[in-house]
Formats: sequence, structure tokens, C-alpha cells
Amino acid sequence: MRFVRGLLLCVTLLFWAVPAHAAEDVLGRLVERFIIPHYQALALTADAQEKVWADFCAKPDPEGFKLLKRAYLATADTWSGIEFLRYGPISEEFRAERLSYWPERKNATAKSLAQLLEKDGVADLTPELFVKNSVAAQGLPALERLLFDTNAETEMLSGERRARRCAVGQAIAWNVVIIAHDVRLGWINEVVGQLADPAIAKEATSRIATDFLASFAYIRDSKLRPVLGREIGSARPQLAESWRSGRSKRALVLNLEALLDVAKLIMKGKDGYTPEAIATAASVADELPEDFSKAVVEAKQRPPFFLLLDAVAAARDKAHDEIPGVLGITVGFNSQDGD
Repeated sequence: MRFVRGLLLCVTLLFWAVPAHAAEDVLGRLVERFIIPHYQALALTADAQEKVWADFCAKPDPEGFKLLKRAYLATADTWSGIEFLRYGPISEEFRAERLSYWPERKNATAKSLAQLLEKDGVADLTPELFVKNSVAAQGLPALERLLFDTNAETEMLSGERRARRCAVGQAIAWNVVIIAHDVRLGWINEVVGQLADPAIAKEATSRIATDFLASFAYIRDSKLRPVLGREIGSARPQLAESWRSGRSKRALVLNLEALLDVAKLIMKGKDGYTPEAIATAASVADELPEDFSKAVVEAKQRPPFFLLLDAVAAARDKAHDEIPGVLGITVGFNSQDGD
């Protein structure tokens, strides 16, 4: 993503003072206890989601539609738990963008999905052909529109294009399965073995740290500021992530809880306040109003969002102060620009 690539241009990550084995221990903990388990969870929820789509398309009914929504929410949750990481197989073949093209640009998801829905038959929906479609129509945001847009249930159960809509949904769900398993297996079968090379382990630690540190700016600049605007009149609630499915708050909380888990693994046995600062931000996020769409345009409900901005900034500052020293890396000045 652009915010990660930009950070990589202005951040120099150099191993120094900390003994090499200390950084290697941290990397081992991150891979074993966080990265692989989270990608395994993503693959499992993606599998379950695809099965629900297959069952529903074979026999559509209101109860099955509810199950589709639940399966989507579960898969979206597992993605939020590993979303910050852009190092590794997720960065290959545009997998991150294909899995979750967000923030959306120029209404690309709606346009691409509409083009898919206008076609007939299912010949174009095989995995080999489906990946040739716009990345905006291949992942979770497209599924969210199919399930949570106005009249989505009616269109899926009795609309004239019901069969095509179902086939498109099933194709997207299958595409998510393929991506999730490709990433999971990429880590298990390729990356883990490569990390035995000290040079690759060094690069991996640097890249994961970069993704971790960049995530605070991403939360601030993509998930909060555009939605809030400078004042009520410039608030744009429909820029909130997953607003259709009511997941905006939950996505934020899960993002921050994931960062907290990573911080704890990095700081294990070390003095520092980064985990505490992130925990505070997660707690503030958990107190936000459930419905972003209503809250950001009501004066009395806006203050908690600004408290969260401050809490995220505090967590970012602590992370930049402490994480580099623990890992033995130096962060360039420009990585913290943008306030």
C-alpha cells in the first residue's frame, strides 16, 4: 500500500547495538505466535465463508442469507487482525489489494462489481478468469456490498439477477480462499525456511517493524481523519471502513488489539510503555459509538473520536521511541512526519 511504500522510502532500518540473537528471538516469536496463527485463522474463516456461499446458492433462503452475513463478518474480523502486515506473501500478486481494496478510490468497487453483475452465465467466474477482473471487485469490500447494500437480501433471494449475483458472490468468496491459503502456505513452506538466513531474517525484522510503525499513521490518516473532517460540515461518514456492515468501530478495535499483541511480543522482557499506550488507544476505540455514520455528524458524539486520534498519536510516539531500540534498528526522522 502507498503508506507503507512511502515509509520504506524515508525509513532506514539498520541493525546495531542489540545482539543479533535478541532480534532473531523476537522474529521467531512474531512468526510462531502471531503471523502464522493469524493467517491460519484467515484461511479457516475464508473456507467457512465459501462453504456458506455454496450452500446458499444451492438453496437460497432468508436464514441462509443471515449466515452469509455472519460468515463475512467473521472473515473480515480475521483480516483486521493481520491487516497491518504487508511483508511477505501478502505483498505478492496484489494479494492485499485483491483481498481488501480499501480505501476505495473513485467508487471503483461499485463500478467493477456492477460490471460483473451485468454479465450472464458463469463461464467468466472460474478462478483462472476471475482474477483478471479489477482488484476492487475481488475481495471483502465487494462481498460487503453484495450483502449489506440497500435491498441486498431482496436482490439475492428474488431479484431477476439473483443467480448471477449468487455466482459472483461465490466467485469472490472462492478468490478470498485462494488468497488466504496462498499467503498461509507461503509463510509455512517458503518464508519460514528462508528466515534461517541471517540476512533475510534481518530484512524481515526490518520490514515487519516498518509495517508496525506505519500502521498508526494509516489508522489516523485513512480510518479516522477523512471520516471526521475538520468540522461537522466536512465529515464524510461513508468514508468509514465497512460502514455498510456496521464494522467501522470493530475494525479499529481489532487493528489496535493486533498491534497490542505484536507490541507485547516485541517488548517481552523489556522495559517500556508501548503496549500500555496501545492498550489505552484500544480502550478509547472500544468506547466509540457503534454507528459511525450517525456519530461523526453529531456534535456531542464527536469528542471521543478526537480522543482516539490523540491516543493513537501517543501510541505511535511510544512505539517510535521504544521499538527501534528493542529490535536494534534506527528510524529516520521523516517516518514521523505528517502531523
